[in-house]
Amino acid sequence: MLLTRARAVAGFVGPGRPVTAKAVLRRADIPAACVAAGLPDPGRVVSAAHVPALHRAWIAAQGAGLLDVGATRACATTTGDDPAEQWRHAVGAVLRAESDDPERRSATLVCAAALDVLTTSPGLPDPGFGDALDGLLDVLPLRDRMTNGHAFRRGVLPEAGALEVLAECGALDPTTRTGTPLGRWARPDLDHPPAPRTAWNEDDVLELRIDLDRFRPPVWRRIRLPATTTLTELHEIIQILFEWDGDHLHVFTVDGTHYADPFHELDECADSDQLTLTDALPRAGARLSYRYDLGDCWDHTVLLEAGGPTDPVRPTCIAGRGDAPVEDWPDEHPPPRPFDLAGLDRALARHASRR
Repeated sequence: MLLTRARAVAGFVGPGRPVTAKAVLRRADIPAACVAAGLPDPGRVVSAAHVPALHRAWIAAQGAGLLDVGATRACATTTGDDPAEQWRHAVGAVLRAESDDPERRSATLVCAAALDVLTTSPGLPDPGFGDALDGLLDVLPLRDRMTNGHAFRRGVLPEAGALEVLAECGALDPTTRTGTPLGRWARPDLDHPPAPRTAWNEDDVLELRIDLDRFRPPVWRRIRLPATTTLTELHEIIQILFEWDGDHLHVFTVDGTHYADPFHELDECADSDQLTLTDALPRAGARLSYRYDLGDCWDHTVLLEAGGPTDPVRPTCIAGRGDAPVEDWPDEHPPPRPFDLAGLDRALARHASRR
């Protein structure tokens, strides 16, 4: 059912439809998209992301390689994968999206445990099912047990969320509460889910727009740089683009996981030198967050606008708007530093020559 809905949503999008700043369908398109996916009209909702079944089909279509979602538009695409591989990637994407823990694993762990319970005790009703599920989850390693409360973003209980998602994926018969042949085939895969797809090769060049949040008029910079750029290198580039002094700590947030310089030993932060933009921003329209100065909180949104094969380039500033604010200024109204496209690009060239 999930893959069928994903294909229907991709077919609805077709050669292209506009998307919101949150990379979902516009509110005006929700009723027609629901009809295409065989879902009831949800009535008035704030966002397509607030229609769970439609949003899961949207995420699944992207995970399966059936839909490309850019900064302003989405379009249907094709993949050479067979249906089994499409299903694996679709389910993997949905489970990551449902999880609200930093590593996006909690929904996968709960669903795997739920399938194990119903394999051992098919048809087990509530509250026995919930108790048995809790029993399996309680014997997981401590690191995994701590994530269980973060499964399923809408705040439903783990047992309810697992039943709903597994049924929608076709891994569980919700009437009899028994695993389906598809569920039995897929159960080992939940222990080693497929990595998210990335649209980029190592020799691709990406175009990013980096906005300084909460500023009016907007302050932003557009840059082109290699897809192999690490988060550590991106930190250095952002420092140049906004003329920061580099005297404060910083943290990236990518799909809920925090990354920083390991030298600073920040709690619950992975090594920013171990993640490249190829994986951090796997497709056009993907975003990550960057916070510089954990006290004053200069927050930035990094949006991947486009990417693809081209001649190799060094990091290059190609556009921007707004003067950079001055950090740590003693006065309440610091003088801004005027935006200078040529000057910033010269600074990036000097930085590249030193690496």
